Amino acid sequence: MPFVLDIDPVAVTILGLPVRWYGLILVVAAGIAIWLAQREARRRGIGPEIVWDGALWVGVAALIGGRALYVIQNELSTLADHPAHVIMVWMGGLSFYGGLIGAIVALALFARRRGIPLLVALDLTAPGAAIGQAIGHIGCLVGGDSYGIPTDLPWAVIYRNPAAMAPQNVPLHPTQAYEAILLALLFVGLSLGRGRLTSLGAGVTASAYLLGLAVIRFWLFFLRDEASVLLGLKTAQWIGLGIGVAAVVLFLTARRLARAIPAISLQLEASQP
Repeated sequence: MPFVLDIDPVAVTILGLPVRWYGLILVVAAGIAIWLAQREARRRGIGPEIVWDGALWVGVAALIGGRALYVIQNELSTLADHPAHVIMVWMGGLSFYGGLIGAIVALALFARRRGIPLLVALDLTAPGAAIGQAIGHIGCLVGGDSYGIPTDLPWAVIYRNPAAMAPQNVPLHPTQAYEAILLALLFVGLSLGRGRLTSLGAGVTASAYLLGLAVIRFWLFFLRDEASVLLGLKTAQWIGLGIGVAAVVLFLTARRLARAIPAISLQLEASQP
């Protein structure tokens, strides 16, 4: 029996402005991600105030990057007639990969500014990013964003609220729930394997997160209602392949640096009188 969702995406209206469930859930997700990053930062001797400063950079960049890629993919042809749509997030949405790319660029700039090794900064944020994204997709499920293709599976979801972004009265794959569950499992794996991953070198945790993320989203987009662009794959799948390659390169770089540091230390000890 399919699950029926008849929830107004607008949770409450304050002073005439609609506050959506997606936005409220996103705030919770961001708070948990920041808290986890702060906890990991303390383990590494980094002050929590630095995490708060970095979160501002990353948050703003993620919004800009996510909206920019969404507009490029979906509204570029109509932008000349409706230029204000660039900032109207509530009239379309955000691209996940655009937000991810923007966040990584901002994190790299912030880490350089504050003198934090980039690989360490990436490792600090990876587990929190995974669980934050998992929670955020609950908001997508409520609002009907990122919906899947029609299915007759018993756990399909049917949207009945006319304000939802998904088609009405059609059993759909709950791809938002799939992604939330898989990302939560990725977070558990990163958390349980934190010690082992850290021992392999700075950057290995981040590479594991990126590779897991790429695999999850590559598979899920076979179930998403979007057109293919090349060789039967969708835009997000091609981007996911690029993210996966970047994850492998990051892992190899992290391992090479981890092996080089002990070698350099041994050389310095040998050179001392």
